[in-house]
Parts: sequence; C-alpha cells; structure tokens
Amino acid sequence: MKNKKARSLLLTAIVIIGLAFAGCSSAGGRFGSFTADTLDGGTFTGKDIAAKDLTVINFWGTFCSPCIAEMPDLAAFEKALPDNVRLITICVDAQGNEETAKMLLDQAGYEGVTLTGGNDAFYQLMNDVQAVPTTIFVGPDGEPAGQEIIGMQPDLEGAYLSAINKALADSGKAEISLEK
Repeated sequence: MKNKKARSLLLTAIVIIGLAFAGCSSAGGRFGSFTADTLDGGTFTGKDIAAKDLTVINFWGTFCSPCIAEMPDLAAFEKALPDNVRLITICVDAQGNEETAKMLLDQAGYEGVTLTGGNDAFYQLMNDVQAVPTTIFVGPDGEPAGQEIIGMQPDLEGAYLSAINKALADSGKAEISLEK
C-alpha cells in the first residue's frame, strides 16, 4: 500500500512538473498517433479520433477544484452531443488514483471515456497542456481544430458549443445543436 501510494505521488508530481514546464499552452501536433488506456480498462487510439468530425478533449485532475466543480456540466454536455462529436476526458493524475477518479466521475454523472495513461505520444499530448482544466478540439485528421479553452467556464455549454461550431464550420462541416 505504501509503495503504491509513493508511486502515485511520484507520478502526480511528474505530471504536475510537466504541466508547469510546458513551453506553451497549445496542445499542438498530431493527435492521431497516440494510444491510451481508459479508466474502464479499454483502449482509445487515434482511430477513435478519426471516427468523428470533432473530438473534444478535457484535461482535468482529481486535485483540481475547478475541474471537479465543472464535471456535472461536462457530463450533461457530453450526453447531449450528437453522434458526430465526441467528448472525452483525460485525468492527468489518474494512474494510482483510479478509484478517486471513478468516484468523482460517478458523482458528476459522467459516463463517457476517460483516458489515464498511454504511449509516448499520449504523454507528449499531456505535456503540451499547461493548466487544468483545459479543453482542446481535434479534427478527424488528428490536427488541432479551433481555439482551446483554458479554465473553468461559467457557461460551459455556451462556450463549448460556440467553440465546437466554429471548429466544425472552419472544416466545412455543419454546425451542431444539442439534444435536449
């Protein structure tokens, strides 16, 4: 138990240091080449990104009060998205904290995909994010689409829907509305 807790603290420190020393807040680069583990024991890859017109990726941490506070809104937003747009989360400190991450997601009602670890390309993606919560948008080609959203949003639905529709329009795709 003590060894597991020490590994968890070390991994969390590495992630936080990586976030603190990232050169910029942009999560640039190709997103199609990563492979990641999901919190429920599955795998998520660039092929999953390619399957949608747009993938919304929210980075959060179990240590982040604003992340936890916005999770119920994020959960409701994810459930309302049409089939051509997917929202996933990446819990930056999930490794070693899986049960805490699951509990927080369950309390918020989030039922979507949460990534926890992966290959080098996945960790590069995490290192390119400077703060949590941060949300990025990725097109089916694995390239960033639109402007990232940094920090908690007072009107999460409005901010995300606007960013999604701009990214879709910029790529020649139809705008979306949310299912209610």
